[in-house]
Amino acid sequence: MKSAYAHTAVLLFTRTSAEEAQAKHFCRSRSKSEAIADQLIRRSTELVQQAGLPLLLIDSSKQQGSTFGERLQHAFGLAFAQGYEKVICLGNDTPGLTPATLRAAAEALHGQDFVFGQATDGGVYLMGMHRHTLPQLDFSAISWNTALVFEELCLQTAAAATAILAPILADADSAEDILILSAQRSLGKFAAWLRELLFSCRLHITDYTFCQLQAIPAATALRGPPVSC
Repeated sequence: MKSAYAHTAVLLFTRTSAEEAQAKHFCRSRSKSEAIADQLIRRSTELVQQAGLPLLLIDSSKQQGSTFGERLQHAFGLAFAQGYEKVICLGNDTPGLTPATLRAAAEALHGQDFVFGQATDGGVYLMGMHRHTLPQLDFSAISWNTALVFEELCLQTAAAATAILAPILADADSAEDILILSAQRSLGKFAAWLRELLFSCRLHITDYTFCQLQAIPAATALRGPPVSC
């Protein structure tokens, strides 16, 4: 761990791979959908390690609260209770995330109260804050899991020193997203693994011409055809 990040931790806030597969249905095969979810979680873990930051994994078995906001706020509280002064939270569903982006978020918190990474769907793929700024956020007033999340977070923190990361990244929330990711050579072995998994079974595609794999910009909200495994 780099000394510059000694008091900063990354909180990986996620469902278990089994719950993630059930919620997102990456493909019709439950086992393959769960394998994709497991790899997304593993990849996020590796990115944090490559960034040189300590990792706190809080999956659904450790979360408490009846709403998403309550569970997220509780997870931040657990992280700060371990002695960290700054916590950066991310999920498992942003394959375009890089160690450099995580380090940029950690650097931003040296002089800013909050840091956010905007997702293409209007949400956020990353949010970070200090121990003393946690009470400034009203988690119950955020429309979590909607296209309003980024806007509402920015409104709540308008009076604070807030950094917005440069890359706007896409989440992987569906079979269409996974098919698009499998065509992105920039993801290296992860994309190759997805291609091998997806095309090892019969694809059910209603319009094959729409499915032709093309060069896709790194941060877009494009969607591909559904995948059936």
